[in-house]
Order: sequence, then C-alpha cells, then structure tokens
Amino acid sequence: MASKSFSIRVILRVLLLAGSIVGLSISFQYYDLPFTVVFLALLSVLQVIELIRFTNHSNRELQKFLEAISYGDYSVNFKGSELGKSFKELNTVFNKLIDQLKAAEAEKQSQTELLKMVFGHIKMGLIVVDHKDNIQFINSHAQELLGIPQFSRWSMLSRNKPGFSAQLSDFNFEGRKLIRLDDTNGQKEYYLDLQKIQLMGVPYHLISFSDLKNEIEQKEIEAWHKLIRILAHEVMNSVTPVTSLSETLKSMLTDPHSGQIKSPSSLDTQDLKDMSEALNTIVRRSRGMLSFVEEYRKLTKLPAPNPELLNLKKLLEECAQLMRADAEKRGIPIEIEVQQPSLAVKADRKMIEQTLINLISNALYAMEKCEQPLLKLKAAFKDDFTEISVSDNGKGIPEDILPSIFIPFFSTRKNGSGIGLTLIKNIMKQHQGSVQVESKEGIGTTFRLRFKN
Repeated sequence: MASKSFSIRVILRVLLLAGSIVGLSISFQYYDLPFTVVFLALLSVLQVIELIRFTNHSNRELQKFLEAISYGDYSVNFKGSELGKSFKELNTVFNKLIDQLKAAEAEKQSQTELLKMVFGHIKMGLIVVDHKDNIQFINSHAQELLGIPQFSRWSMLSRNKPGFSAQLSDFNFEGRKLIRLDDTNGQKEYYLDLQKIQLMGVPYHLISFSDLKNEIEQKEIEAWHKLIRILAHEVMNSVTPVTSLSETLKSMLTDPHSGQIKSPSSLDTQDLKDMSEALNTIVRRSRGMLSFVEEYRKLTKLPAPNPELLNLKKLLEECAQLMRADAEKRGIPIEIEVQQPSLAVKADRKMIEQTLINLISNALYAMEKCEQPLLKLKAAFKDDFTEISVSDNGKGIPEDILPSIFIPFFSTRKNGSGIGLTLIKNIMKQHQGSVQVESKEGIGTTFRLRFKN
C-alpha cells in the first residue's frame, strides 16, 4: 500500500509538471502572454524542486532505516508526519522491524550471558579457540586450574603455559588423553579433551580439561565430556541458522560489488517482508535456545525433599489412574501388585509421583508396537530396602545404549528432552536411594526405585 501510494503521488507530480511545461510551450509559441509565460516557468521550476524534495525525503527515510540496521542503532523512530498518510504503513513496517531487531539483540545478549553463567559453573576447564588464534571463551575454572588471567589470544596462553600448549600439539589430534603438568605443588594430572567443531564453515577448537585428583569417579568425568559435546551440538544447532539468517540480511543490505550499503531505491516491499520473516525466525530460534538452557537449569535446581509417609498401594493406584487414559488409548493394561497393603516409604510425594509418571510414560512409549503389551507396577519389602518397580514388555533398550541413558540430554526419542531419567536419578539420590535398570532388547525393561529401610 505504501509503495503504491508513493507511486501515485510521484505520477501526479510528474503529470502536473508536464501540464505546466505544455502550457508554457503553448503560451510562448501562440500567445503573447509574457506574464503567463513567466508564471508557468516559475511554476515548472517549483514543481521540479518539489518532486526532487519529495523523492529525496522518502530516500532519506529509507537511508535512515538502513543506517540504523547497519550500525545497530535501534533507538530511531519513524513517525512519518512529513510524508503524510500514504507512508503510514511503510513507517509501521520500519518501526516493527526496528523493534524486532531490538528484541533479537536483547535475546542474543541474554542467551550469551546465560550460557556464560552455565559454562562458568561447570567444574571443568573450558577454552574455545578460533582459527585466527583468538580465545573466544575461557571459563573461570580453566583460569583457576592453569593459574592464568583472562587471555584473549592462544599465543599469549602458550607463552605463559608452554607445557599445556605442547600437550595439544597444535590441535592436530581429536579426542581425550591423560596429561601431566608441573605445578608449584608438584606434578598434576589432567584429563584433556579436544574437539574440532565448525560454525558457518569456520573451524573452532573446544578444549575441556579437569584435575583428576578432584574427581571422584572417571565415569562422571566422561559424563561431563558427553554433556559438553551435547551442549555444544545444541548451541550450534541454534546459532547456525541465526548466523545464516544474519548473513542473509547483511547481503540484502550490501552491494556485492562495492561493499557499501545498497541504495534505498533498490529495496522494495518484498525485501522488507523477507527481512521481517528472517528476523522472526531469529527470535524463534533464540527463544528455543533459552528453553533448552532452562531445561538444563532444572537439573541443577532441584528443591530439597519434603518427606512424608507414603502408602505405596495408594501411591501406585493414583499414578496409574493419572496415566490410565493414555494407556487405554494405546490398548495397554496396567497391573498393580503390592506385597502388603500397609507398605510405605518416607519420601517427597510430588517428587516420587513425578518419577513414577516419567517411568510409566517411557514404558507406554516403549510398548507402542507390542502385540500383547502389559505394564506392571510393583512394590515390595526387601531386607535392606523397599522397592518400587515399573516393568514393560516392550522393545527394550539396546545393550550399547543402556550405559548412557542417565546422561543429561541423552535421548532415543525423537522429541525427548533427555533430562527425565537424569532427574529421576538425582531425585533418588536426594532420598538416599538409587535407581536400577534391567533391560533386554525385544523382551522388555524394568526400572527399580530402591529406598533404604
């Protein structure tokens, strides 16, 4: 609408100018009207000036918008009072794009700060180095382990810590290894991991390392390494399309030959719509990344349990009732077996209910294509513990995957978050209990929650 109105106003001015010129020509050739000739001549000059002023004013508005995007100045506002009602819609689009850019920038800054906080609290040294020798990120734990300040270049770190740099062998290996470095207190052992990643075709090196003396179990170290790789993968999945769209926006605004900002007249309404769609995608992807990080935070902010005496027969019946509609929809019966009607444990009701609901949900998913599915919920008293079990006769868990199921963000489900079993393990630890799993592919799976007596 704005471009159409603009065209109409330009055409009207051109027609008026043409009429003045025609009148001037006729008066000059056929009539002896000197005052009329002078008047029409002045009118034509004024119309030319007005046409130039009109087009220049609209170009200045477009130029102001392009410069605001180029320099990241999102404080500009397009009121359009001088251009009249015909440019109201165009100015609305400009303001909308500026607001979206401002929101995208704020989301990006928030996401960056949140990720820095997350990585900063991981008890493992993390360093990211790009192909130009720049240290893009180094967390406080890495500085503490190496005893170094916040270096900005890898060459500076190498001069300060030549032993550590030599172990990386100019980044010509990939994987994990055990290294030994001399320290003021003697020799220390570190578990070093080097991964090569690419973002928009640019190579980066992700270095993670930890002091083995302060680690309790090697498996926990391996879990952290897997977690870092999964986090890096998820971050790249979000950042890559954002970067790509940003490059697209930049190319739309830049002349490929001169490298300068394009002339405002080369942009049309379709270009603005494409830019708006690209910005909407950037905002959606940034929010998705924040949602992912929020899922991670759930693992580190479990509340303290509020224990009460729970009757297990009643607890299992209530959980089964909550999931029965879903089970019936899938054609899966639920059996409940409790050793004694009075069997009870002291635990947080909400936490244990959530644990059982997660396990039942996983079991129902595992039996989707089972010919005679059956879900069993059992509770029994043992010598040293009380046990709740959730069993299914579904597809089972492959042997090579079984050791990884409690690792944060590991999931075999297409839309799974990968935190359900990790939360269950942490909840049971908070109850001084444990979770065990037995599974055979093609036969079924049993999860056992064990509470100390």
